[in-house]
Amino acid sequence: MDSPLLASIEKGAIKTFRKDLLQMLSAAKGMDKYYFEAKQDFHNYLEKFESLVEGFNKKYKGIRLRILKKTEEMELKIFLNEKNVKDCFANSASKIIGLQAIGASGFGAATISDTAGFSDEVERAKSKLYITYYNPQTGTANVFLKYDGKEKKVEFVYDMEEIQNEPSPEFQLGAYYALSQGYNKKIDLHDEAGTLGFSYTPYPVEKARFHRKFNPHAGE
Repeated sequence: MDSPLLASIEKGAIKTFRKDLLQMLSAAKGMDKYYFEAKQDFHNYLEKFESLVEGFNKKYKGIRLRILKKTEEMELKIFLNEKNVKDCFANSASKIIGLQAIGASGFGAATISDTAGFSDEVERAKSKLYITYYNPQTGTANVFLKYDGKEKKVEFVYDMEEIQNEPSPEFQLGAYYALSQGYNKKIDLHDEAGTLGFSYTPYPVEKARFHRKFNPHAGE
């Protein structure tokens, strides 16, 4: 099923972005493991990874990656070039096929069939927006958007497995913001990222971290 959101973007550009994104996620997963294990040569790898992130941000102007180091883990955050979650929904997320429900404080607060309730939830949204989709190819998918005051952009909280799936809402959002305003074809990230030597293998803890991010009360 073709995506209306990505209809104006060349398929070759989408393929390039997906290749770059997956390589960056693979590197991020490997760096997270190195960070957790406190490897002696971690800082050497970190410098190279930081350079890759900088290259990615230069190549794709509408999307931004940022490394975040916590006590026991390191994350690669994704930010979309929008000033608030309402604009992000209006300009992109609302145009993805399969939109089912939305919420200002949690998933499923109002379904799309409830026109008044749906509109109210969008209007109530301040810094967060919880969106649910259904697609026969991907099943039910959740997208969580939240405004980040430091970046002055909308953070797109992603799942490592979902974002790799090209028909998924997560991938479509990332590709739209990365490519809708063009990108720098001269910057080659794939081969350089591969020199880090990390390959991505998903494991259950990723899902646990992902769902904690969706829960606004987690960790309180």
